[in-house]
Amino acid sequence: MLGQGDLFSLGVLLLVLVALGAVAAHRGAGSLDLESRSRDLVVEAGSPAPVRLTVVVRRRAHAARVVVEDAAPVLLGGGARLGVPPREPGRTASLEHVVTSEVRGSFRLGPAAVRSGDLFGLARSRRRLGGAVAIDVLPRVHRLAELTLGDVGGSRGSSASAASTSSPDDASIREYRVGDDLRRVHWRSTARRGTVMVRSDEHPGHPDAVLLLDDRAGAHRGPGPASSLEHAISTAASAAVHLHRRGHRVRLLHAGALDRVREADEASAVRHLLRSLARLRPAREDSLARSVRALGRSESTLLVAVLGDVDERDVQPLLSARPLGAPALAVLLRTRTWAGTGSGGTDPDADRRLDRARLVLARAGWRTAVAEAGEPVPVVWERLARSGAGARRAPAPGAAGGPGPAAGGATIEGGSDAARTPPSPRPAGRPAGRPPSEVP
Repeated sequence: MLGQGDLFSLGVLLLVLVALGAVAAHRGAGSLDLESRSRDLVVEAGSPAPVRLTVVVRRRAHAARVVVEDAAPVLLGGGARLGVPPREPGRTASLEHVVTSEVRGSFRLGPAAVRSGDLFGLARSRRRLGGAVAIDVLPRVHRLAELTLGDVGGSRGSSASAASTSSPDDASIREYRVGDDLRRVHWRSTARRGTVMVRSDEHPGHPDAVLLLDDRAGAHRGPGPASSLEHAISTAASAAVHLHRRGHRVRLLHAGALDRVREADEASAVRHLLRSLARLRPAREDSLARSVRALGRSESTLLVAVLGDVDERDVQPLLSARPLGAPALAVLLRTRTWAGTGSGGTDPDADRRLDRARLVLARAGWRTAVAEAGEPVPVVWERLARSGAGARRAPAPGAAGGPGPAAGGATIEGGSDAARTPPSPRPAGRPAGRPPSEVP
């Protein structure tokens, strides 16, 4: 129209190039299909997790650059761009990248997408490949020192005495639980009661264990991964794995309820417990009170509590909710040390409340240890183990010096004396256990 033939020819050429680039990009994006990818992943915090994708080449991507993108949160290191090597149509290509998270949590990985562009960069096309998968980053699990329960081995008595007097007639009857051996079904009791009953002749030295976690939002301090809540979760996870390796059946109690377990074996049950800890979010302020009420309905013979900012009123209900004769251990977090930079300043009132709560538990026969920011979990647990080795008997009911002991033998933490008591030796023949990275 303007009489500029050369300009008109150049414009037509550019339009043709853009059209050809769009066609090439579209064909490149459609040249791949996702054949398979890693399923839901479970990995420990700080450990790398390989993510694998297998794509099949549908057709050649002429005049196009093709890459596969896998979306990932920033906490996992961000997304990955994976180049696809040349393949003949019908062949597959395996792609892999690694994600790592230093903090526990539940994340979504994906969906993957194929992105294609023409050689001149004039057009791009993107097509989604498959869906997203979940990745649970488990809390850090530390190797803990051996814990000797001594002569408070549970409501059925000590391990030594039970071993010398046990017989098949001593077996008790209880309701069937998921994972119980069907060969233990007691048919006579099942017919009489109308529900499946099994013989429970487990060794008293390996009782069921309940792990009580104080997950109240107001009971913890500190920012994000450096908070006292994360320290409490890591302590609970380490205790769960440690007790499982000792033969205990461990159940998690938090937010007012015991975690439901549907797994058929204890190793899977502990993995389920760790995944619950990975997905845990701070709970309401009445969470601890509701958990203590739920504890009154449990049948545990070992109780481990990991508590945040508590006072005497918070721990008093634990004394009556503790199963009769069951050994009990408590790790109390001095949460003010997690505030801000970790020093937390001084708060004499908070320290007095925590120390009073610890004393109430100790007088009732609990083994106790106080944890502060910067202290590794194994160090606090070793102090908890030593508190039993250096403990002294509580006065009998009615005697001067304090309240009477709870059933099953009461001990009071030996204070500074307990800290100087050397750790108890490992019982002969006890295996050292697997490294902490080997999560069951």
